[in-house]
Amino acid sequence: MSGLPRPQLSALRDSRVASFRATTTGAYGAAASGLETNMAERPSPRRSVAPSTTRAGSGESYKENVAPEDADEYERYRKEIEALKAEIGTLQYRMQTADQERDIALSQQSNKLEQARRREQDEAEKRQAAEAAGAKLESQLGAMRQEAETAKEAAENAQRALESRVREALDEARLLQEQLEDVSTARDEAARRTDKKIADLQMQMAASESSLQELQQEAQARDESLQRCQEQILDKDSQIGRLEAEALRLKAQTGDAETMEIIKRELSEQVSHIRALEATNRDQLAELKHLRALKKAVEIVEEEKRTLQRRVEAAETLEVELAEARMQRQRLEDERLAWSAYLEKASETGRADFDTPEAVARALMQERLTTASYVEQLGAARAEVAAQQGRIRSLEEERAQLRNAAQAASSSAQASSTDKIRVRLDRQRALALKEVEYLRAQLKAFDTEEHTIQPEQFDETRAARVQELEDLVDNYKMEVQRLHDELTSLAESASPSAGPREPRTPPHAGSKRPRGEEEADVTQEQIGQLTRKNRKLQEDLAQAQTQLAMSQRDLDASRSQLASAQQQTQTRILSLRSNPTADHEATKAATLAALQKENRELLSRLTSRHSNPSIPLVPTSVLGAMEREIAAAKGETASAQKSARRLKEVWASKSHEFKEAIFSTLGWTVTFIPNGKMRVESTFYPSRTDEHENSIVFDGERGTMKVGGGPKSAFAGKIADHIGFWVREKGCIPGFLAALTLEFYEEHARAGNAEGP
Repeated sequence: MSGLPRPQLSALRDSRVASFRATTTGAYGAAASGLETNMAERPSPRRSVAPSTTRAGSGESYKENVAPEDADEYERYRKEIEALKAEIGTLQYRMQTADQERDIALSQQSNKLEQARRREQDEAEKRQAAEAAGAKLESQLGAMRQEAETAKEAAENAQRALESRVREALDEARLLQEQLEDVSTARDEAARRTDKKIADLQMQMAASESSLQELQQEAQARDESLQRCQEQILDKDSQIGRLEAEALRLKAQTGDAETMEIIKRELSEQVSHIRALEATNRDQLAELKHLRALKKAVEIVEEEKRTLQRRVEAAETLEVELAEARMQRQRLEDERLAWSAYLEKASETGRADFDTPEAVARALMQERLTTASYVEQLGAARAEVAAQQGRIRSLEEERAQLRNAAQAASSSAQASSTDKIRVRLDRQRALALKEVEYLRAQLKAFDTEEHTIQPEQFDETRAARVQELEDLVDNYKMEVQRLHDELTSLAESASPSAGPREPRTPPHAGSKRPRGEEEADVTQEQIGQLTRKNRKLQEDLAQAQTQLAMSQRDLDASRSQLASAQQQTQTRILSLRSNPTADHEATKAATLAALQKENRELLSRLTSRHSNPSIPLVPTSVLGAMEREIAAAKGETASAQKSARRLKEVWASKSHEFKEAIFSTLGWTVTFIPNGKMRVESTFYPSRTDEHENSIVFDGERGTMKVGGGPKSAFAGKIADHIGFWVREKGCIPGFLAALTLEFYEEHARAGNAEGP
């Protein structure tokens, strides 16, 4: 009600008074002139004198100050004329006022119709927009529900597949754990056996080393004795030579046969002694070869020891990894047990409706999204409340202003209104109402006549619309009257000290009438319904967005799980039929079966009553086990030989690659010789025969260098200067080889240039 515009009563009253005065004056002049004309034209039985004669007489009587005979009658006529003029002016004013009120009512009616039409169009557009938004939202909700159901089904399928895979993985992990325990047991057993073998080999190595040292000492002593013997042989040879020369000289001189016999006997003794020394040397060389073979065997044992040590280190690393895997498994098991206990407790107390950690995480995510939507709605509600509070404050200010204006208008109206104006306005309002009823009757008669004469052209819709508009005008009038009464009561209550209550004044003619309360209530009710519907749609939208977010999260999680599952399914662990694990398992199973069979046969042998203890018998299972052990030993020997052969092949290929690398980068051909020797030969100065006369032999064990053709060959004389400078003075073998390479390259280049032309 406070939103309706209220007329400014004082300004409206001043304008109406001015227009009333102007209209009254004009109407009074027109009525007076018309009355004089009518009276001049109409003959009167009482007066036979013309108006000019009357005026002349009155003028003369006025001049002579003598009253005429018909002065009273004239005065009475004049008063009647003035009364008629006043009534005519009043009627004209009422007619003009009625016309103005009708025009104002029609304009207000057209404005209200236009406003109602616009409101109806706006409401229709809003309803259409709301229906379109609702339909769109419903379609989106349907699509989201369908997507959510699809995602949920996919997630459930993926969950079931993952659960089955998890069960399979747990079974595989259990089997692997058992296998790992078996492997660890076998590894411990192998480690014990290996330690025992290592201890035995170490003892053998210690014994071999001690015997090797003794043999080396003996060989060294024998070498020394051999050298002494050789020196003695040389001395004896020289002595024999001298004696032969002396014998020949003596024979030539004397020819004593006895002396010659003595000399021959001594010579034969020396020859036998030399032969004994050579036999001893051969025996020592054979023993030395045997000791070298033992040394190589010891080196092989050391290599096996290092291999076993590496295996032990790998087993220790595997133990560490196994301990870490067990710790991780225990931690995961503890976490699973904690989740299981929490979920069982929650399900027993009835405070939760989820049975997996995934459901807990999903519920937590849903609560977070719901809380976020509630926070957003709370912010929107706070903003709306702030806007409503601002609107309420503005309306209160407007109400205060209108109250002040109403107080000012009521005070001015009470100060300036009179009973005569109130009576006149009431009479004008009654006349206007009668005229409106008359016009309505005419309009109804016109419609009836049109419907009777031309029924095919009668527009019932227009007639019903006009009737509705007339009813609406009546309602507006009642609403205006009620609002005016309320305004008057508010003004009187706002100013109780202004004196006694004045009679209520009706609204001025031509004032703007506000909108009806019923239409406002209907509009407010529609706005409230639309607001509630909008709020409900917003809540549904928030819930749909929350469900969509949850479905999106579930979809992302399911996609990641499916991707990982697909990646796991795409990864295949290939293994040969004859792999080490399968062979080990087969060997272990066969050994276990053989041991069980052997144990049964031995037990049956021991418990047999008809056995003869004097006859040494062995069960066939024991014999088979021994044969299998022998076959296993032969297999290990063959495997060792095969691995040695492969190592030799690998060494040969690697040495060939090494030779090629040295040949291509340094220009020297390298040939490895047994006993730790190496022969090098320059590519720019090769040997001309197969005796490798232009080569150099390096002995790594002794740290010596020999020329292939001998110390007096041409190649030795060619490189003698370089040997003296680089080897003996500088002690730099790489510099020696580099100097030879440069010299041989220059000679090769000069020879090529000389042969070219």
